[in-house]
Formats: sequence, structure tokens, C-alpha cells
Amino acid sequence: MIHVMIMAGGTGTRFWPMSRKKKPKQFLSIIDDDSLLESTLKRVEGISVDQKVWILGNARHSQLLQSLSGYVDSSQCLLEPCSRNTAACITWAAFEALKEDPDAICVVLSADAWIDSDLGFCQTLQQAIAAVSDQDALVTVGIPPTRAHTGYGYLAVQDAHDNQRDLFHVTSFKEKPSLEQAQTYVDHGYYWNAGIFVWRAKHILDCIQRHLPFHYKTIQTFTQQHLRDPNQILPYYESLESISIDHAVLEHETKDMLLIPAQFNWDDIGNWSSLASYLPQDSSQNAANHEILAFNSHRNIVLGKHHKKVVLSHVDDLIVVDTDDALLILPKNKDQTIKDIYDSLEAELQ
Repeated sequence: MIHVMIMAGGTGTRFWPMSRKKKPKQFLSIIDDDSLLESTLKRVEGISVDQKVWILGNARHSQLLQSLSGYVDSSQCLLEPCSRNTAACITWAAFEALKEDPDAICVVLSADAWIDSDLGFCQTLQQAIAAVSDQDALVTVGIPPTRAHTGYGYLAVQDAHDNQRDLFHVTSFKEKPSLEQAQTYVDHGYYWNAGIFVWRAKHILDCIQRHLPFHYKTIQTFTQQHLRDPNQILPYYESLESISIDHAVLEHETKDMLLIPAQFNWDDIGNWSSLASYLPQDSSQNAANHEILAFNSHRNIVLGKHHKKVVLSHVDDLIVVDTDDALLILPKNKDQTIKDIYDSLEAELQ
């Protein structure tokens, strides 16, 4: 059986003020009528006829996840009592999959990415699953970059310009680069790291045991006791280091890692600026989720309530986000500072 693991526990701080702790961006309908998580749940339906879908979420959002019962049963929602980055939830999910099948293959992805082709997405993952079945490798989906982007990590591969191959050996993970370094990566055939992985549960757990032995032992302890209640596993979770699976494990396991190029376009929708190309735009490239009036104003992004008229005059390259209790205005080139703004807010606005 294929176990599809959708990571949906993020806080989405860079989408404040719409994204809040109680309802972060994966639960918001940002691009169309479906939330990002709902779109992901619909997309993964075509991966395999024999699959089980899990949501790796946060206990804080249990009621929001219950509303998705038409897609996933509550028994398939792993509710973390506190956030500990991706290594923790992936370890927990792998142990749960292994309980059901010693040969379980896991497909791991985030809940909040934009993907343009469900068919291309499923075909890519089917090829990755076949590679795991044949070679028992750790497989990642690489995104052919469309531009030099400083907000994404990169994957270096061997034979990067050999377009006849479907699989490439990953040689290293690269951190989010400067613009100059990003252009060098693109020129040398590197791929964007989308955080989409396929592996056997047993294989990734062996790697985790090697590089994160405390994670392995701690999570193994409560899963062997069949504990799922967030209150019961809180002491275990609080003892874990907050670290990503990439940094903690995968960067050290490249000898067994293969990359398959994506047959789809992808965007992680990481900040307000990334939304511009997905919203209606006027002749001056002002992007908005409803009609606005713009006078001598260019390349602005406006999101707000449909009943409120927004008028722009002689302003360029701004982000304007209006909610019931907060109004955000800042230059587009400063959108990475929203996380710092969020961290300084009083709790009721987070």
C-alpha cells in the first residue's frame, strides 16, 4: 500500500494577517474556492488505487481537520501537540505506516503548494514510487527552475544536463542562496527542492535512527504504546529538537538519494508576493482578489473584503492586505519581514 503523508501543521506566518494560529494558510482559500489543503487532498487521489492518506497536522487545528472527514478519516490525522519541524512528524508517520505494512512506501509532501497539473503530478509520483519499489532508494521530486529564486533550496545532481535520463543521483542540498548564487545554480542545471519525497518507511526510519537517534527512540516509544492523544504525547514531543528532515537526515544520505524531475509547474506560495501571478491583474499589473480603482499605481497586490472599495493613487509595488482586525501595508520587496512583524505582535493578533 502507498501511504500518502500530507504535512499540514505549519503556521503560515508570512501570510499574516489572513493566516493566523487558529487558521493558517493551508486552511485558507487563497487562490480559488478550495483551501490549499483541500486542493492537495483532491490532487493526491490519483496517485494510486491502493493508498491511504494521512494528514500530519497540529492539535490546535483538530476542528478544522474534522471538517475534512469527507477526504480523510480522523484516525488518519496525526495531531502533533506542538510544532517540531518536519523530522518529527515524518518519523511519527513512518512508524504508523510500518505498523500496517513492513514494506510500506511513503509519499511525503506539504499541504500548501500550488501545482498546475494534477495529471503530471500523479505521473511523476508514480514514477518515483516505481523507483523506490525497484531500488529501495530515497527519491525526491526536483522542480526544473524557471528563474533564479532566492527563496528556495536547490538540489545538485550528477549528469544534470543529460535529458535522456528519468533519474539523477543527488550529490548535495544547497541552502537558500543569494541571487547571484541562485543564477549559478540555474545555469549548472540544479533543481528546486520542493520537499516532495518518496521512500520505504523502513528505509527512512533506518536513516533517522542513524542521524537522529533521540527522535527515533522517543517517537518509537509512544507509537509502540499506541498513544495518539496530543496530551499524552506532549512530554515526548517537548523533548525533541525542532529540526527539518532535510538538515537532520537527507543531507547526509545523498549516496542513496535519487531525483526525478517534475512533470508539472510548482510554487510553494510562500509569501504575498508569490500570489501576484495567480490573481486577476489590471493593465498596470495591480493584482487583487476583487475590483479596485488604481490611479497612476503599478504592480501592487491587494487582498481584502469584497464589500470594501480599495482605491490606490500614485503608489507602486505595495502589498495591501485588509482583514476585520488588521491592515498590512508594506513594500513588496520587504515581504520577508512579515515573519518578524508577526513575532512582535500581541498574541490575540497572531
